[in-house]
Amino acid sequence: MKNLILTFGAALCALMLTAAPMPTLAQSGDDGTYATEAELPRIDALIFESDGATIYGQILVPAPKFGAARPCAIFCHGFAGFTRWDDVAHELCRAGIVVIIPHHRGAWGSEGEYTVTGCIRDAENLAAWAMSAETAAKYGIDPTAVWLVGHSMGGNTAVNAAARLPGLKGVVLIAPCDIGFMAGRMEKDELKDFLIGEGMHALHRASDDAIVEDITANAENMRFTRAAESFQGKKIFLVTGEYDQTVPTEPLDAFWAALPDGTQARKREQYHSGHSLMGSRLTFAGALKEFILTENSSKPE
Repeated sequence: MKNLILTFGAALCALMLTAAPMPTLAQSGDDGTYATEAELPRIDALIFESDGATIYGQILVPAPKFGAARPCAIFCHGFAGFTRWDDVAHELCRAGIVVIIPHHRGAWGSEGEYTVTGCIRDAENLAAWAMSAETAAKYGIDPTAVWLVGHSMGGNTAVNAAARLPGLKGVVLIAPCDIGFMAGRMEKDELKDFLIGEGMHALHRASDDAIVEDITANAENMRFTRAAESFQGKKIFLVTGEYDQTVPTEPLDAFWAALPDGTQARKREQYHSGHSLMGSRLTFAGALKEFILTENSSKPE
């Protein structure tokens, strides 16, 4: 009986395999036009030297159909980098925007020791690299259309790196952390506890105190209001979450008020979300894509 059941089962499987249709090759791409491998978008490895530390990450390269002079967005992650923005980054890439996603020194496998000022240097170095003739030619980047996108502590990174990058197109700040402002309101032990709560132990660092000392020693120079004047001629998109309990919005109001009249484009939105924009990411991705593409095509004022 057992042999009969096994024989029947084998015969049934063979019949099902014979009857099942062979899978068809589906067309790829939003409009079904990626007929060859050469027409596809791609992901390249980012291996970049920043002040002697090797920075790792990804480069999302759009399909060649978008041409050879495309905007580029560099995503600066927060502290300590647990919140990722891959969904938003891929949406930008699908729209023809080159996206660079670095892991800052000392974070998530990148070499070196993490410091907040080190993140600023990483962003500054990466933006200069993206605007170089060699990189622009390799990845089809318009060197006059490079943006810094920063979430949380990455907002501090983006604001302060932008102050040193006159050729930068603009900055996108997602629930940005004005750590200089916060350090001015906190005792060192309170600041340390805050950073530990945000995942400091996931970072490669000299010590917890070294990160705190780096922040407190540079707090006044990192205040957003001090960088505001550098936004003359730049474009800015500031996003906050209605239910954000992680970073204060008070310094953002002061920063916004301090932006010079020569800031070329300003957009500010608040979403019904928390610090990581969960629940609003699709809406934000669409708004960000539209802002970058619109502002990239507009003429300077």
